[in-house]
Amino acid sequence: MKFHHIGYLTDNFNKSYDNFKILNYKKKGKIINDDLLQVKIQFLKNLDNNLIELVKPYKKNIGLNNLLKKKIFAYHFAYKVNNLDKSLKKLKKKFEIIVNPVPAKAFKNKKVAFVRMRNSFIIELIQK
Repeated sequence: MKFHHIGYLTDNFNKSYDNFKILNYKKKGKIINDDLLQVKIQFLKNLDNNLIELVKPYKKNIGLNNLLKKKIFAYHFAYKVNNLDKSLKKLKKKFEIIVNPVPAKAFKNKKVAFVRMRNSFIIELIQK
């Protein structure tokens, strides 16, 4: 597993970007609409190539909107994996799978999956 990005929930891309701009983050690419995952995504990158994924949930995405209401903003770490199925098989012994593998527009339709740790923090796995 190789660390890829931090997922950060927002209800306003511009306000969130203004905050991260102070930390030398710049927009990377355009806003991505992912109807399958029910989110809009804007990546931010700094000079050290650290990535933040701003995630704005669609109104019907109840789970992520509930996290926003609780003011939980940094809510997931993402890792690239060589074999998504093998990684999920290993992690599901300790974590709960909350999103089975699905193609993600943000990663050129490579599959992603999400697991929840016992402390409720979320891990995203991205197929290399």
